[in-house]
Amino acid sequence: MPPLARPAAVRLTPALRVVGLVVGGAGLTLAAPLLYAAVSGEALAAFAVPLAAAIAIFVLSLRLGRRIPPPNRRESLLAAVLTWVGLSLFGVLPYLLGSAPGGAGAPVDAFFESAAGFTATGATVITDLDAQSRALLLWRSQTQWIGGIGLIVLAVIFLPRLAVGGRQLIETEVAGPQLEKLAPHLRASTVRIVSVYVALTIIVTAGLAVLGAAGLAPGMNLYQAVAHAFTTVSAGGFSPNPRSIEPFGPWAQWLIAVAIVIAGTNLALWYRAIALRRPQSFRDDELRWYLIILGVGCVLLVTELAATSTYAFTDAIRQGVFQAASIMTGTGYATADFAEWSELALGTLFLLMFIGGCTGSPTGALKVMRVVMAGRVVLREIRATIHPEQVRLIRTGGRTLNDRVVNGVVVFVLLYVALVVISSVLLLVDPGRPVGLNFEDALSATAASVGNVGPGFGQLGPMGTYAAFSDQAKVFLSLLMVVGRLEIFPVLVILTAAFWRD
Repeated sequence: MPPLARPAAVRLTPALRVVGLVVGGAGLTLAAPLLYAAVSGEALAAFAVPLAAAIAIFVLSLRLGRRIPPPNRRESLLAAVLTWVGLSLFGVLPYLLGSAPGGAGAPVDAFFESAAGFTATGATVITDLDAQSRALLLWRSQTQWIGGIGLIVLAVIFLPRLAVGGRQLIETEVAGPQLEKLAPHLRASTVRIVSVYVALTIIVTAGLAVLGAAGLAPGMNLYQAVAHAFTTVSAGGFSPNPRSIEPFGPWAQWLIAVAIVIAGTNLALWYRAIALRRPQSFRDDELRWYLIILGVGCVLLVTELAATSTYAFTDAIRQGVFQAASIMTGTGYATADFAEWSELALGTLFLLMFIGGCTGSPTGALKVMRVVMAGRVVLREIRATIHPEQVRLIRTGGRTLNDRVVNGVVVFVLLYVALVVISSVLLLVDPGRPVGLNFEDALSATAASVGNVGPGFGQLGPMGTYAAFSDQAKVFLSLLMVVGRLEIFPVLVILTAAFWRD
């Protein structure tokens, strides 16, 4: 009798079922731009065709996968990576079918725009936003709102049977601190986090609409309010307007700035403080450092903008505070073309690109907790050099962190910085690189892609686009967005031979 075959280490079917359900489920939201297109008299095919495909994918995954067991840890990690890639690929359909000249109608451009949307990056290759249909731009904003929630969080909602597998999916989507337990069951905790996200979206939409109706935000109608609320709460930054939110005036800009800062915090803190009536939840170590770092960035920018007479002092406050919050959280909105600011101002914005918001927020980049922990590691080593006999532990939030967690943070920070620098060099050796691209601009492009920020410097600034890059560079930058959203480690792990062994 021949020996029994050893079971495969990684089964594809559980992972693919998760991918199918999340991609199909997220694709069902195409009903919103389809309805808008129907009401406004725009073409329907760009949304009807992919919506039909999404329904087919969702139903097929649901029916064929009833007997498929939940994914184990490795399959969950594979599902996380494939989900982000799969949804970015699915998202090309509306652009291919509905883009006007100056849009993302070419396959590579459509993939770039889709990846930038779902990863809430905000980079764009569209050179003529005004020529695109309003329904397509609504979908563009909507992709960032979907991606901001987190696709694996959606998976837990779609798959109540996941049980332990759901927790594994959450843990393998990102490498940082995980979803807080707000209820005895994972699905209930997830729904409560999403409820905060939805509530904030509704509040921002209502606030912007009221400002527009009152004449305090010129051009801010209900459509603009919804589109900008989607991309504000998700820290995405896509705007239907070529000049971002510059045309809407100070009132709308201040409201969005406050919403950006809130979106950059841990959403679980708001649920605990408001729904559970525990205001002491805001006494959080990471939140404190988030506000400190953001405050320092604001002071530096405001001082520089006022000192160089770029703006009058009151305008310098608004411009500096807004751009510090927008870039640090990875939102990427702009109230002015900051690519024309002084070198010190650009240097400040560049450093803020690496910070990000709090864990448990839709922001990208390193996250404040990792930055703080890395800083404490440096201080520990300095003190250990002076007093080698002393044993000093790394603490955060009153808890002592073990060496495995500390080492993981240090390795992640080093990998992150190395990925940004090496990727910028690769952009420069591309034969099809844009004319005049220098190392500073290339570095800003990769930092903005990996950190899910969006705009860079120079021709890649907030009023520019990435359209001048070659097709291979656009695909490369799109993949960097996905790698940054997944926080590097899951992608590296599935590329190792050990991951696929029995």
